Amino acid sequence: MFRALAYLIFGILLITILRSVLGMFGQLFTNFTMGPEKRGPEKRPADPRTGPPAQTLQKDPVCGTFVSASTEWHKVKDGKPYYFCSAECRDKF
Repeated sequence: MFRALAYLIFGILLITILRSVLGMFGQLFTNFTMGPEKRGPEKRPADPRTGPPAQTLQKDPVCGTFVSASTEWHKVKDGKPYYFCSAECRDKF
């Protein structure tokens, strides 16, 4: 019983390692065979001092869903901006 369990764990570990190694070789092969014009822009790590760009979410006052602050449906009332998920929610407000 113990031997069968040990073989199972060893097999799972071996398969995991093989998949990782094959994935790395696949990435290397793709990078060598494709030119930079086909690969797209290079991804740079986020600057640790500034962090990734924050996308603020605002709550729609009509239906309660959260929407991006860059949405096209917004309204300023009494100097305070309100953001909406749709034109219908904006019009109800």
